[in-house]
Amino acid sequence: TMGVFWELAEDVWMKEGFAWDAPSMLAVHQWRAPWLDVLMIGVTYIGSPGVFVIAPVLALWLWRRQLPSAAVTLMVSGLGAALLSSSLKLLFARPRPVVFSPLIAETSYSFPSGHALNAIAFYGFIAYLLWQQRQRGWAVTTSFFALCICFSRIYLGVHYPSDIVGAISIGLLWLGFVIGGYRHYQTHDARIRKMSVQK
Repeated sequence: TMGVFWELAEDVWMKEGFAWDAPSMLAVHQWRAPWLDVLMIGVTYIGSPGVFVIAPVLALWLWRRQLPSAAVTLMVSGLGAALLSSSLKLLFARPRPVVFSPLIAETSYSFPSGHALNAIAFYGFIAYLLWQQRQRGWAVTTSFFALCICFSRIYLGVHYPSDIVGAISIGLLWLGFVIGGYRHYQTHDARIRKMSVQK
């Protein structure tokens, strides 16, 4: 995924456009319908700022379920993604698309999509936790919802598809790092508990 992000980032940095961006946005724009407008606005809101409401509530629930490492990692996943996206936006300073009139107003830069990056990292980690608990159906549903958040940004006209692809690629990289850290902690914690029992 780093290779994909690097290729996109290089072209964005050089102010080179992508031939597939505008046609893809216009194709999605053809699907516009009043009910879908409302749905996509709701979906994008849950992506952010809704995630900043969901995250602490869910983390507290995990903590009370005696899963402190999952609670902390969930917060790290979300906050890290937010910091990463904000930093990259300032670095690349790509203007928002003007292919058609957007349905919502956005003032920050475009690349990469913060909503998409947050969705992949935050909801991706939730999906991982659900998968660990053998809740496969919910894990797939959560992953699908994260992709819906990504799609909503294109539908609403506030991101180029390349912004979304870039966000997904770097989001997956961050998610992999977070899951790796979480699994390392789980293994370390299991060893300590085993040693305590043996004593």
